[in-house]
Amino acid sequence: MKKRKKTPENPNITANGRKSAKLRSYRERLEKESLEWERKRNALFRRRVNSASEKKAPLTQRSKAYYRFSKNYPSVVSPDGFRENINEKEKMTTPAKIALSVFCVFAFVFFFVAIKAGVALSLYEDETTAPDSVIVEETGINAYFLSYKDLVNKTAEQLVQELSYGSFNAAVIEFKSEYGYVYFDVGSFIGASADRKISTAYDKVSALKTAGIECIAYISCFTDSVAASSLSGMEVLTSSGAVFMDSRENMWLDPYSATAHDYIAGLAVKALEGGFDKVMLDNVCFPVDFYLSAPVYLSREEGQTKNDALTQFIATVCDAVGEDKVIICGDITAFAEISALPNEKYGGILTDTVCSSFCLDLRSDRQYGVQLENSDKFRYVEEMPLAFILDAGTLAITELGNKKDAYFFCVMIDAQERDAVRYVKYTGTENIISDFPD
Repeated sequence: MKKRKKTPENPNITANGRKSAKLRSYRERLEKESLEWERKRNALFRRRVNSASEKKAPLTQRSKAYYRFSKNYPSVVSPDGFRENINEKEKMTTPAKIALSVFCVFAFVFFFVAIKAGVALSLYEDETTAPDSVIVEETGINAYFLSYKDLVNKTAEQLVQELSYGSFNAAVIEFKSEYGYVYFDVGSFIGASADRKISTAYDKVSALKTAGIECIAYISCFTDSVAASSLSGMEVLTSSGAVFMDSRENMWLDPYSATAHDYIAGLAVKALEGGFDKVMLDNVCFPVDFYLSAPVYLSREEGQTKNDALTQFIATVCDAVGEDKVIICGDITAFAEISALPNEKYGGILTDTVCSSFCLDLRSDRQYGVQLENSDKFRYVEEMPLAFILDAGTLAITELGNKKDAYFFCVMIDAQERDAVRYVKYTGTENIISDFPD
């Protein structure tokens, strides 16, 4: 069987077909590009139309908390030239948070230190302004006010350890309270304690002295509800014959009474015999207010003043134990005349008395009377500010320095006043007693 011969293709026809195919493909590509361009143009047009009514986020939407702290903060203008809405704040990175926290702490510490330094400098008084006549005995007493409760409830080792830890070299120990209780064994004296722990009290005083701690017996003098209620003839009465009570309902011994003088002098003798180095006499004054009725002093002699009575009392105690063993504790009105008003508590000032030791009481719970209200010698007198401590301490030292060439002078303050010790030392006082009330 013979094979058919293939009809040869016409070369002209083949070339024309290829041209038509290419032309057709080119036209199709143009149509696609035209459609794509039209689609993009319509999309661009729609975006422009939509952007005309779209609410844009202002530049100020960036808050101060995130400004300049965000590493990848969205741009304000898009690549197409349109502003973008920023609906959420970019969160700070962890390093940014740490940096911000460190800066805030540093700023707080800086301003706190600056304010404290400014206050200290404003209250500081140049040493060159102190009077030349002021002479302070450099005894360096740093004392702790020790209540009888702490004395009997703690061992001698604990007391020595606590005092040594606080760098205290002296202790003011409660021997007779303001209510009138005598906390040590004093025999048949009125108000003597019947506490079973009393037998160890003197032993602890001895242990403190062995450790090099000076022991001072605190004796509240004329505020005494125990002895006054016994009607022994030492009490202060009212015009009706009832026992007098002050505004805090405390009874008083009569400061004019020689019997009361001898009673307190006898307690001072017992304290020194028991091992104490000195005695501190507090409330050496007269009551300045009353609960129901004013006081009547039946023991007062004709022409005798309050200052005469207190001076005689201090002389009686000093004769019994020695003037170098007695510390008189009082507020600022016992050291200086600070106003034109009469000194009701002291009838004068006590710096002319025979004793050579004084303690200025600057505790905030003390009553300073109307003498301070109109005084022009203090910058502040309310709630015991530190400026008052400066003024009162300087004034007391000045008054004492003008009267005595050498003396022992200390200041009693509240322990909760953290800066009180520093401000007391600004006055030139090195002997400080810190009161730790229960």
